[in-house]
Amino acid sequence: MTDQAKIYVKLMPNPDKQAGDNRPSWVAPINPKSPEGKVWRVGCKIGENWYNSCAFDDTDDKGEPTGMINVVLSPNDSGASARPPQNKGFTSKPASSNNQEYKF
Repeated sequence: MTDQAKIYVKLMPNPDKQAGDNRPSWVAPINPKSPEGKVWRVGCKIGENWYNSCAFDDTDDKGEPTGMINVVLSPNDSGASARPPQNKGFTSKPASSNNQEYKF
């Protein structure tokens, strides 16, 4: 296995985590390349896609901590607003005003 096949995920304790909330216990560190005033986290690039990482404390069926964590990699959707929405195979938006049943 080469180093290029490895994925390293660096996480730190979440300073915003409060008892009883559903926020992750562990988050990626702040990206040093974040623009001023932004709190971007370090991502993980797999292939051509970027992923956000975090982790939650693992619990057993009774809700007791197991001492393990569950790491989550979620696709980064930050570029989604910059891309035009996909058309999903439709040629154009249907015009409901052309239907007689909608004209009064």
